[in-house]
Amino acid sequence: MKKYPTAYIEYLAHFHGSRDFFECHEIMEEFWLQNKREVKWLALIQIAVAVYHERQKNFPGSLRLYRKVLHHLRSNKNLFEGLDIHHGDLEYLIKSRIKNILHDGGYTPMNLPLVSEELIEKSIKFTEEQGWEWLSDDSQSKNILVFKHKLRDRSDVIKAREHSLLKKKKEREEH
Repeated sequence: MKKYPTAYIEYLAHFHGSRDFFECHEIMEEFWLQNKREVKWLALIQIAVAVYHERQKNFPGSLRLYRKVLHHLRSNKNLFEGLDIHHGDLEYLIKSRIKNILHDGGYTPMNLPLVSEELIEKSIKFTEEQGWEWLSDDSQSKNILVFKHKLRDRSDVIKAREHSLLKKKKEREEH
């Protein structure tokens, strides 16, 4: 029995079940930061955010992230080693999504090409425990999922940016 990180199972459950790609980003970003910022985790974040942007019709943002993922895939043929994602199928899927956007195609649900029955079963179990449907159709998603980033409290982020700008301004004045 293979051991997968809990965060990865949760990511897959949200990706294929709740279709909450913002939550996928949140889960995996925290995990990525705790795990030496490994590129494989970053690529999973970028995939989720690319799909999130695509569903919002933010095509420039989506294309930028899909292209970054494609670069990761082409730079490292073993990128998802141990995560049981089919490398070639994912590369083809990302290229297809890019082509679809460039040809004004509509949004369709995306499913990662998982190759392990064990991984799929674990992810389905977690999905069902949450009351979600595995491989749900999110093409008609509610605004709460499509624009979830607008609902969060960003006061701490804004405050940190302001502090950083003031610090930079002060440093320039001192020189």
